[in-house]
Parts: sequence; structure tokens; C-alpha cells
Amino acid sequence: MRFLKKLLLWLTGIIAVLTALAYATGNGHLPRGMWYTYLRGRSGPEIDDRDFFPSAKIPADAPQPWSVGERFGKLKLSAEQEATLLKNYTVGFVLFQNDSMIHEQYWNGWNSDSVSNSFSVAKSYVSVLTGIAMQEGKIKSVFQPVGDFLPEFAQEECKKKIQIYHVLTMSTGLDWGESGADPFSDNAKGYYGTNVRDLSLNQPCRDTPGVEFDYISGSTQIMAEVLEKVYGQTLDVLVREKIWKPLGCEHPAFWGKDTEGGDFKAFCCLYATARDFGRIGQLYLDSGKWNGRQLVPREYWQASITPAPLKDHDKPNKRYGYFWWLMELDGKPVYYCRGYHGEYVVVVPHEHLVMVRTGMLWEEKNAEGHPQDVMDYIGIARALAR
Repeated sequence: MRFLKKLLLWLTGIIAVLTALAYATGNGHLPRGMWYTYLRGRSGPEIDDRDFFPSAKIPADAPQPWSVGERFGKLKLSAEQEATLLKNYTVGFVLFQNDSMIHEQYWNGWNSDSVSNSFSVAKSYVSVLTGIAMQEGKIKSVFQPVGDFLPEFAQEECKKKIQIYHVLTMSTGLDWGESGADPFSDNAKGYYGTNVRDLSLNQPCRDTPGVEFDYISGSTQIMAEVLEKVYGQTLDVLVREKIWKPLGCEHPAFWGKDTEGGDFKAFCCLYATARDFGRIGQLYLDSGKWNGRQLVPREYWQASITPAPLKDHDKPNKRYGYFWWLMELDGKPVYYCRGYHGEYVVVVPHEHLVMVRTGMLWEEKNAEGHPQDVMDYIGIARALAR
């Protein structure tokens, strides 16, 4: 018994020393990350971790239930299709065609009321807000310097060159460590840390802006800071008034924060239902319109789904616009939002189709820079919709 007490004291002391060392070296996110992952039997961020962090609720003030297509409830996945979906632990798969929901299926205890972490799907919502801000005259041009809005970008010479355009196209040249596996990365610090604003606004310059596509989550955080500044409102209020209410979302959503009373983690942490995620896809399928009302300026909408003229690993960029991923199927454009664990909202315009997939894993990227699993899910969605 005495030995166990001594061992316990030693372990407590070691943990205390390591925790103090983490904070002293600017890695205070590590103890918090350990608490929310390994000490709970997890290896990293998950789609159901909303209750681990502070968040703000985004109410569903004016719900507009989806129209249900004639085929709803009649379409059935084949055994092979379902196996493909479940291979990566899909928990939700919802299809919309011609403005109506035509298929909805959930697994592993999830249902139409379940809210899932969108991870980087949230970035596309920040893009939509940016377009709305331009429509409302809050931002005059995507080519305005970020320093017009944030003093942190009006001081250093290299940061003075960074425009809204560079932020939206992931070409700021800033040195943000983008890794979902490295516990010392800026992503880990942003997700588990307690000062995401300073983390994003104080990134050092590395390259000339506007040259190379370099996907960094800090860009979205910067854009959210600009939006909050021009509106004088917090991100949750903006999403509620500019997106959730106009799109008639049926369920409350939640946006995660770094601390209670702190800043929103704009680059990752919008939690919502699969049905409501489908609405951003429908908005973009309809060229930025909802129920005939142009919410996102058509010019901005078009630019956001057009490949930015940048280098992408020594080749012309073909896969990224303004916080939207881009590809071609059968020689025709497809655009989509994607998140860390294979959260997808895919728009297939030539088939009037929107697909939402939520789940817990994704696969390696193919030669074109798109996860292989999203290609498989799109194939299933198209086959089912036919």
C-alpha cells in the first residue's frame, strides 16, 4: 500500500512537471489535448466532441423543412454500396436533387437530429459570409489589403501585401503548420489551445503572397476576424442572421470556441445536422440564390468556384477557389466542401444533385489531390439519383 501511494505521488509529480513545462514552452494546448483525446480513449479530434469545448448555439429561428421527393424512402443502397460507405465509418448519407431530399440514411446510432463536427466544411461557410459581406458593402473588393481591417496586417511589410483574395485562395504565404497528426502543429494549437486569434494573426511570413496554393487553416481564422470586425458582430450572430435564418435551417447548430467567452474556432468547428449541411450545397447549386433571393453575389459565387490562378506543387491550381474544393466529372465542374474526417457537401450541378456525407474516416488523396473516398461516394450518389 505504501509503495502504491509513493508511485501515485511520483506520477502526480511527473504529470505536474510536464504540464508546467508544456505551458512554459508555449505548448499549453498539449495537456488539454491529452485530456480530450488519449485520456478518453481517442487518438484525435472526432465528430462527436462538441461537449468537450465551449460553444455558442445558433438557433433555427425560421425553419423551412426540406421538400421530400417522390422517390424518398424508395431508393435503396446495394450491399456493395453500403459496404463502401461503412468502410470508413460513415454515419450519415443524404441526397438532394431538384430542390428535394431523395435519400437519407444513418448508421451507428446517428439520426436526422444528430449534430456532427464539420471540421473544414466550416471554411466554406466563411466563404459564403464573405460573399454576403461584399453584397452588403462591408467589403468593397477581394483585393483589399487585410491591413485595411486588421492592424496586425498593417505593420509588417510582408503582411501589408496580403489581400482578402490571398486569404480566400489559401495563398497568403504565411507559415502555419497544417497537420492533423502532429501534436505541435498550429492546427493542434488552434483546436486544443486557448488563444486561436493571436495564433492566426501572428503567423510569420514565409513566401510571397499570391503565388502558391498552400492550404492553411489560419487563413479561414483571419477571414473570420475580418468579418467580425466589419460587422461588429461575433461569428455565431453572423451565421445566424446571414445563413441559418435565410436558409431556413431546421435544427440549431453550434460553433466551437477556444475558451468560454473567447474566440470562435472559425477554421473547423461548426456542428450541425446532415440535413442542414445540405443547404449550403443547395445555395451553391442555385448560383448563390435561395428561394429566388440572391444571397451571395453571382460574381463572387462564380469566382469562388473557379480555380485561383496559382501554382499547386509546380502545376497550375485546378482544385481550389475561395474556400471551396473543385474538380471535374465527365468534363463538367463539381465543387465541394470537405472536412478532416471525410465530412463532405458535394454539388454536382449538371445532375442538379447535392450529396452530404458525415463520418469518422477518410482516405488518402489521389493524384489530383482529392480524397479517393469522396470519388466513391459521389459515384454512389449519382447511381442512386439516376
